[in-house]
Amino acid sequence: MSVDANRLVKTDSNSADTYTGPAQIFVELIRRLAEELDPFYVSTFNRAIMDGEIAPTPEAVLPLETPFELERIPWLGVYSQSLIDRFGGRERVLDTPAWMVEELENGSILIITTRIPLYDYGSKHPADRYLLDGVDRADAVSPPSDVTLSDPFASFDPDAIGTDVCVHRDDIVSEFANEDLRLVPVRVDEHRNLRHLDTGTFVRNVVTDTTGDKADIVKRMLSDIPATAEDDLYVSALLRDVIPPSFVRLDDPEAENVVTKVMDLDTTVSKIKLLASLGRVAQQDDFTADDLDSMEGALDTLNELDDTENIDQYIRERLL
Repeated sequence: MSVDANRLVKTDSNSADTYTGPAQIFVELIRRLAEELDPFYVSTFNRAIMDGEIAPTPEAVLPLETPFELERIPWLGVYSQSLIDRFGGRERVLDTPAWMVEELENGSILIITTRIPLYDYGSKHPADRYLLDGVDRADAVSPPSDVTLSDPFASFDPDAIGTDVCVHRDDIVSEFANEDLRLVPVRVDEHRNLRHLDTGTFVRNVVTDTTGDKADIVKRMLSDIPATAEDDLYVSALLRDVIPPSFVRLDDPEAENVVTKVMDLDTTVSKIKLLASLGRVAQQDDFTADDLDSMEGALDTLNELDDTENIDQYIRERLL
């Protein structure tokens, strides 16, 4: 399948997990054909390179001989009962960490790994590790081995305020898509929990212990949930040691910081990757408060542009 991602993947402005336009028509066609023809397996054809990312080869997701073993999970695939059983059963497959997982009327399961085709597919997607390697969901979505974890709010005193970037706990993956990110103004309470600055509702636990397995560290964000907390819980996408406290701290509720300015950008480039890249700059020994002001000024300039393509190009060439 050859696709223009910018054309295909438009979503409903009221629902980030619902396609509109060509994408909706494309997925609906696959859905109806799968229900009518009841195939053993359906896979999209992946381009070798997309947006600079090396994609799985066609043979990795669409073997030409049977019986076959998949090497990678395709961006969009439909799996019959035989494959569902091979992957550990219906309940397990329906819990696959992917952008869309849907049980079709004929019993097959449709899986779309990422909203944007081949997003960050240069390395294994969590769905690959979960379905093909058979690891637990928490391990499948844990950060890559080269990422060191640290909570930028760990040094905050009670009543300090800032801005976290969160994703729903069911959307935890190794690389977060921009459409899944939520900017949340927060306050540190007396129990070292983050509370929503406006509503006072529980957001997550501040993680002060970053020893041990990465999956366990991620779980610590929701390890001590108050009885009054809402059922719809979120975790931070900023648990990386390269993101400093200065990026998330607010002097007052109406202020801005590096995180708010990055989140305001109209870009298809990964905002978490951009924050991590800026964070590595901020880790340099000679980085000063003036440098932080200059960084925020550069982000303000980018936010004034109205050409997404040029913004993307500038970020990739100058900031990543």
